[in-house]
Amino acid sequence: MSVMREELHHLVDRLPEEKVAPLLRLVRDQLDERPVVRDLPFIGMLEAEPDFAERSEEILCSEDNHSL
Repeated sequence: MSVMREELHHLVDRLPEEKVAPLLRLVRDQLDERPVVRDLPFIGMLEAEPDFAERSEEILCSEDNHSL
């Protein structure tokens, strides 16, 4: 493995988890490969404050911005 690849591996391993998805998209774009679509069922539970429904759009927008 080249020195540059080793450095890239090391740097990626140091990234916080929320920064990995955008970097992964960037690398996949460079490879011109179609992303693998995983058809997994969504199962979840939620406990929230009473105003959660009123704030849902705000919360979703906030979460979308974290993944960029």
